[in-house]
Amino acid sequence: MHMPFVTTVAFAGRDGTSMNLQYGVSAGTEAEARTEIQRRLINQEICNYSIVEVRRATRDEAKLLNLPAGSIKLLN
Repeated sequence: MHMPFVTTVAFAGRDGTSMNLQYGVSAGTEAEARTEIQRRLINQEICNYSIVEVRRATRDEAKLLNLPAGSIKLLN
């Protein structure tokens, strides 16, 4: 069963700045959500990132996200 997770990823810029983005990730477990976001970032050849947090979405967040199984959505 897939559940929605909210994942925060920090991206480092070449000038030393940092930007955090949140993604909704549909996965079976927290570990699977982390692996899926990493896989997609690697496939896009994105470097200089770190995963800050992976947590289950709250009930209200889950309703708003409405993620199909195996999908990812940029939240901000």
